[in-house]
Amino acid sequence: MADIASELRRYIAAQGQVVGPEFLRVDGFLNHRIDPSFVVLAAQGIAQAFAGAGITCVLTAEAAGNVLAYEVARQVGARALYAKKGQAVTLGPALTRTIRSPTKGVPVQLCLAREYLGPGERVLIVDDFLYQGTTSAALAEMALEAGATLVGFAFVIEKRFAQGREALARFGVPIVSLVAIAGLDPHHNRIVFAEG
Repeated sequence: MADIASELRRYIAAQGQVVGPEFLRVDGFLNHRIDPSFVVLAAQGIAQAFAGAGITCVLTAEAAGNVLAYEVARQVGARALYAKKGQAVTLGPALTRTIRSPTKGVPVQLCLAREYLGPGERVLIVDDFLYQGTTSAALAEMALEAGATLVGFAFVIEKRFAQGREALARFGVPIVSLVAIAGLDPHHNRIVFAEG
């Protein structure tokens, strides 16, 4: 996995754009316009980290994590499931949580159809970023409420300075990030990668 992490780090350093001390723009290759080779490589790293975990469901939130969750699910032989933002009339009985979006700054309702998640499922939560952990914690709570087993969290990029890992530690499962960032310097468009 070290080789994968190094390759992802090089790609992020070359293609990512620092837009503030807390925000890194990766929408040119990860979560708006998609570079399939980057997503496949990131999914390989996640699949390797959770090999043997018996994952049956890869869970994410709409929409940034959808492509990554699909590719991880494909590689581990599971299904991908994403929490919708807002409850559609066609959704039926749902698990819901309302969170404050860290990037938009407004309340967002996350919804999962109860019929798609239940006891017997072994759930890996996947997303592009680990920032404050709010979204991933809400997904974990919904999975546990459904009676599923939470096997871990996986992220392409972790912003270590935002304490998201600490927020997720209460679930007592592995937390894997492929690339960790210690800081962002918007004045020089510089990403400070964390060691280890």
